[in-house]
Amino acid sequence: MTKVQRSASKIAWGIKTQSEFGTALDKADLDLDTKLPEPLLITTPDEPWTDQGMIGAGHEWPTQRGVKKQWIELELQEMDAPIDFVGMLIALFFGKIGSSGEGDNKTHLCHFDALGTLDAAKVTSLAILEDGNEKCVQDVACKSLTLRGEGSERLKVSASLLGTKLASDLATYTWPTAADLRYVWNYAGTFTFESDMKAQIRSFELTLDQAIDMDLAWIKVAAEADRIYASLWPLTESRGFSLRLSIRCESGDIATFRSAFQQKTEMALALSCLGLEIGDTDDFDEVAIAVPKAIITEPPVESFVGGYQHLDLTLGGNYNAATTGPISITVTNDVATYLTAAS
Repeated sequence: MTKVQRSASKIAWGIKTQSEFGTALDKADLDLDTKLPEPLLITTPDEPWTDQGMIGAGHEWPTQRGVKKQWIELELQEMDAPIDFVGMLIALFFGKIGSSGEGDNKTHLCHFDALGTLDAAKVTSLAILEDGNEKCVQDVACKSLTLRGEGSERLKVSASLLGTKLASDLATYTWPTAADLRYVWNYAGTFTFESDMKAQIRSFELTLDQAIDMDLAWIKVAAEADRIYASLWPLTESRGFSLRLSIRCESGDIATFRSAFQQKTEMALALSCLGLEIGDTDDFDEVAIAVPKAIITEPPVESFVGGYQHLDLTLGGNYNAATTGPISITVTNDVATYLTAAS
């Protein structure tokens, strides 16, 4: 597999999904700009073929070359991300969202949907600025997403994205004016794990994985020129999440969590990060994670940090009917809706 790495210094996005796979959004729909503290890393893997060594050629050298398949991988390096962009990534990952609210504040509930209902990832388009050239990446899906909070820092995000190809240059594209950056913070919000543990949380890291089946992404097409590009990003039953927590604890907590690990005890977990007040409302920018039936999947690890006893936990979750899956994430901000279908 050949990989050519590039990078982009700027990214623009929108709240819409593509009308269909293979049809990029209109540049007018890419109307939101996100500042990147670190470059967006771009690789263009391909699977080449040649006729090297074929019997009857009379020599061992290739005379024909071509490509079996190719795609684009985008790596969003860990960054302090504004909540409107975080919301877009979360919504794109889950491909399932319900938005509600009146006035300035809106809540966006995201969760896994059954494969029978949503068997392929939702896709959108992105504008990127690469070496002074403005290009559009089409059929972009969120392959994996990580949210991390530590100490008194802002919520950080990193993501792996897939796309099919770079569409034609965005001629006469005007980059949108970057909005004021609104962040949420690890040390503001709630943390309950069967009981109120807000004072004990030190850090968390949530990793979400789509488990996209790349072997099933290529299907028959009407034109040979389209053969090398994926036709969808199929989801599989291996998708899921892992949530790592670091909490301050007391000696009695260790025995409790060890027992919960051994018994696979289901425990309700809620964790949120808060930001600025939204307009004149009494609501705040917020990213809230809920795992109603959390289970400890690895033996708890005990440590001492700064003279305090700490416990590191790794969690998964069992199916919960109310969230149609093991986890849900609610984003509260001033964005009216995400995943609006392109006209």
